[in-house]
Amino acid sequence: MTGTLEAMMTRSLFDLARKLKLEKASREFRDFREAHAYTAARRLMDETFADFPDVDRSFVREFQTAGFSARVLELALFAALREQGKELNRTSPAPDFVVGGDTPVAIEATTTNPPQGEAAEDTDIASAVRRLIPDDLEAAESEFVFQVGKALRRKLEHRDAQGRAYWEQQQVGGIPFVLAVQSFHHPSALIHTVGPLSTYLYGIRDVATRDSHGSLVLNSQVVTEHQHKDKTIPSGLFAQPEAEHLAAVIFTNSATVSKFARMGTERGYGPEDVAMARCGLMYDPDPDAALPVPFGYVVGDYGPEEHETFSEGFHVLHNPWARTPIAVGALDGFTEHRLQLNGRLLTTYRQPDYFVSQTLILRGSNALKMARHRAQQYLADMASHL
Repeated sequence: MTGTLEAMMTRSLFDLARKLKLEKASREFRDFREAHAYTAARRLMDETFADFPDVDRSFVREFQTAGFSARVLELALFAALREQGKELNRTSPAPDFVVGGDTPVAIEATTTNPPQGEAAEDTDIASAVRRLIPDDLEAAESEFVFQVGKALRRKLEHRDAQGRAYWEQQQVGGIPFVLAVQSFHHPSALIHTVGPLSTYLYGIRDVATRDSHGSLVLNSQVVTEHQHKDKTIPSGLFAQPEAEHLAAVIFTNSATVSKFARMGTERGYGPEDVAMARCGLMYDPDPDAALPVPFGYVVGDYGPEEHETFSEGFHVLHNPWARTPIAVGALDGFTEHRLQLNGRLLTTYRQPDYFVSQTLILRGSNALKMARHRAQQYLADMASHL
């Protein structure tokens, strides 16, 4: 009865949960709740949450305390599945989503998190979402692989009070089981793309060379292990016995408050004195391209047909050795990666694929002008370095 009462009293994600004092809420939530620049994001989040079945009545409290980033991922994934027209069953707390219909799939979401006792919010939210490039990119990437691997294995090893794994739950009933993951273990964690995770899951990486005509040639290289500091873990999680029930991994580095801010701004939910420029690197469709290409645009400087979707930025990496694989079409609203018989990975894009991006938020009477200038300046700076 207590949970039901709390749900009735909480009309918004930003109305404090029952008996929660503001000073006990997380710094991340408090900054986001008060920031004028995130007005559009808050409205879109509340719109999305209005249709979100909060089964165990804990979502709001976790969103406002220690689980802010994880709940944002869950909300964005829910919105993405819903915009694809999926039938969602959330009558049980675990796994997070059971997609029905002709191609059912069960999805449990997880995140990498800062070490216990370490402050993850020692800056304001505007600084946090910038996700600055780490000083040692190679070391940061190896830590990313270790952290994501730990998060995935933790879910694979999880058992409920009755000793059942996620795929043994009654509501799952033998349908494919999938883990969705996003990294938040470090302020710069979102800079990492699907590539290192793909190497860890499949145990192979693409090595690019050029032939005598200058054309790009990709060859697969077997990777047996990953090392971080003095620790080593085996590569190729999908081929390991503990992953036989894992049909796929969904990965994203963009299910953040910035996505809700951009999409809310596109809908006209933001104040007039706030504008946003998005800059970063994206997939180059040129078959001879070995590097991504820079992009920069002002949010809303285009027609509705070009609006961002929740599905953009989500990748599905299929496990070819899964005991219960995903049926074709089950998650085809996302970018999909499938290992081929020749050892190469086939990637199918269905929307723009932005590898990594930074959302710059400008405020003031000339915010839009400043945003356009920043986007143009970024492209000019990148062009001068190519």
